[in-house]
Amino acid sequence: MLSFAVPVMAMPEIQPPATVEEATLEITPFIEETRLYWRTYGGVLQFRVWGMTSARWLTDWTDVGAW
Repeated sequence: MLSFAVPVMAMPEIQPPATVEEATLEITPFIEETRLYWRTYGGVLQFRVWGMTSARWLTDWTDVGAW
């Protein structure tokens, strides 16, 4: 009969957050919600992407034909 001694490490005890503030520090957005804006400029259809989550423009005006 064979027997082997294998070292076993104990799992660290996980403590829940003590306060609401401590719990909310770990919350991060994973998806940027976006909205497309369209315009016709000089007879050319263009779009621009607005980041609703970050409240900033994510792209410059891009010609639709430039894709």
